[in-house]
Amino acid sequence: MISPADSLNSALKSLAGNKFRTALTTLGVIIGIFSVVTLVSMGEAGKAYIHFQISQWGTGTNYMEIHHGKKGEEGAARMMGMLDSKLTLEDVKAIAKAKHVKYAIGHILKSGKIKYGRRTYETSFLGGTNYNYTQAFTHKVAVGRFFNKQEEALSKKVCVLGPEVITKLFGGFYPIGEKVKINGVKFTVVGVMEKKGSMFGVNLDEYCFIPITAAQTLFDTKKIIEIGVTAVDEESLPLAVSEVHRILLERHGEEDFRIDTLTESLDMLNNILGVLTSIIGGIAAISLLVGGIGIMNIMLVSVTERTREIGIRKAVGATRRDIFSQFLVEAVLVSTAGGVIGIMFGVAASLAIMRFMNIPLIIATWAAVLAFFVAIFVGIASGLYPSMRAASLDPVEALRYE
Repeated sequence: MISPADSLNSALKSLAGNKFRTALTTLGVIIGIFSVVTLVSMGEAGKAYIHFQISQWGTGTNYMEIHHGKKGEEGAARMMGMLDSKLTLEDVKAIAKAKHVKYAIGHILKSGKIKYGRRTYETSFLGGTNYNYTQAFTHKVAVGRFFNKQEEALSKKVCVLGPEVITKLFGGFYPIGEKVKINGVKFTVVGVMEKKGSMFGVNLDEYCFIPITAAQTLFDTKKIIEIGVTAVDEESLPLAVSEVHRILLERHGEEDFRIDTLTESLDMLNNILGVLTSIIGGIAAISLLVGGIGIMNIMLVSVTERTREIGIRKAVGATRRDIFSQFLVEAVLVSTAGGVIGIMFGVAASLAIMRFMNIPLIIATWAAVLAFFVAIFVGIASGLYPSMRAASLDPVEALRYE
């Protein structure tokens, strides 16, 4: 009986003798494993990127947002709901007093023009908000200060500008105390926000913040587009949601609002990404099936080509088990080699794409390990029939084969 080491050595020699054919045989497995590792890793990196972006903004899983409209509305209906909002500043104040609420921040967001001298900057993010905005979010002031509670109560014409607005309007100096015109109304600059970059395509550095009361006057509106609420902690979020729901229901007399928790939004995004990753991973797995069929086909050809060799080996004492193990080892070696190469390429490609896209570098280790064992399984599954066929050849007929 031939030892496992001899079977391995014989299989390596046979594969090395047909390098080009061996390379082509492994290609299907390489592509399948490469695709699975790359796509799953990109999916995991996408999830991590979303969590990172949210944490950079300063909200956590104890955060919720309140909008006008009903739960489950489509995008167009949701936008119309925001325009028809019945949320008010009094709602914000009532919610802020709830036992399990830490912060309640109202937002009014419009586009507008900021003018300093002859320079004008147009922004889509002219926002009225509450004085404690920087306490609720990790979006801090770099120079100067944020407006205070008294300035908000008195509707003072003060503003805090984003760094991009500062660069475009003032160049290289910080204009604390300078006057700017916002939609034609004079405001005093009291602070400059820290550089934050973009989140989900929104440039946070071109924001202009003014007191929410001043925004109501400037835009001639009482509508609050949304209310951001932070619960005391993650555990008290369900209680805070119940409190907010009860307060608004009592104040409005009907459920003309919806409460979206960050946990729900993250779960939805994770589910979407998970489904997409699964679908794409499933499509990529077809390459593994094709690779397995390719291995089986080549092994069957190899059995036919080496029929006389099999006959000679059997004639000098090789058993059916010896022949079976040699051909099976060849199939497993081809598939495993393709799996290892595919994993290496997949990891390298994933890291390169993530670095280029500037998202967290995350490799789905579980996917790489699973892909490796799947490659072994593909080798075994695709090599079984050719190996059994080789082992079952009659030595006399094999020796006669030309």
